[in-house]
Amino acid sequence: MLILKVLNGVLLVYLVILSIRIILTWFKGSFQGKAGELLKQATDPYLEIFSRLTFLKQGMFDFTPLAAILVLVVALDLVNALLVYERITIGLVLASIISAIWGGLSFILLLFLVLGVVRIVSALFSGNSESPMLRMINLMFQPIIDLTARFLRPKLELNDNQYLYISLGLIFFTRLLGGILISRLIGLLYALPV
Repeated sequence: MLILKVLNGVLLVYLVILSIRIILTWFKGSFQGKAGELLKQATDPYLEIFSRLTFLKQGMFDFTPLAAILVLVVALDLVNALLVYERITIGLVLASIISAIWGGLSFILLLFLVLGVVRIVSALFSGNSESPMLRMINLMFQPIIDLTARFLRPKLELNDNQYLYISLGLIFFTRLLGGILISRLIGLLYALPV
């Protein structure tokens, strides 16, 4: 039991360190000095394992850090399950994996919801449609609009804004219904005796 508590603590601390490392990559010059080097040495070998998963790199998006975090979350969830239930079942393992995958997917859906809303608000209230931030948001959200248009185009010929509204609606309902279904599925998996 003590070993599990120590492992739980180590995983939690490493998850925090890894999250700090990922957040700091968003800011230039944040890894200067000894603390930055220590942070890189502690996290880069783990992150490099996931950087080999090329299917997680789509265009300007690199989801490998998210995958690295989700693996730690699953491990932490399993250790916590061992601490609480003193055993691990197939249901607990499956529930942990599905929960982590849904957590990552749910985060991505929320990110695109926010980007879409920002795009709509900025288009409505800003006369400057060529601002660098708006161009970046358009670049990030355009693949979603293109995907929606590809599915609807043979039936409906709409403009970009209409595809944007439809995309946001689809993302919202996917996140809402997915959350409901996943929570029920996880409850069923936890109840499995095996």
